[in-house]
Amino acid sequence: MAALKRARDQDLAVHPGQDIQYVVVDDEKTSREQVVLAQEEIESYDASYYETQLIRAIESVLSPLGWDRTDIQQELSGAREPELTDFQ
Repeated sequence: MAALKRARDQDLAVHPGQDIQYVVVDDEKTSREQVVLAQEEIESYDASYYETQLIRAIESVLSPLGWDRTDIQQELSGAREPELTDFQ
């Protein structure tokens, strides 16, 4: 919704069903300030927002194997305690 509002603020023609390419620059801000459209200059992005989205996606794939969000975060941070089965 934020990208749509930003596109309309810039008088860009937006049609129903059209994709709007954007980057989340600050998930803590409200509406229009959360995103930057792809055609705008992008100075930075909200890495923690994308990290959260990545972990959610990984969790949806690995949860049937018993992995949860905490396991994934520990593995990505390198803080996971090795188990005996890791050395087989």
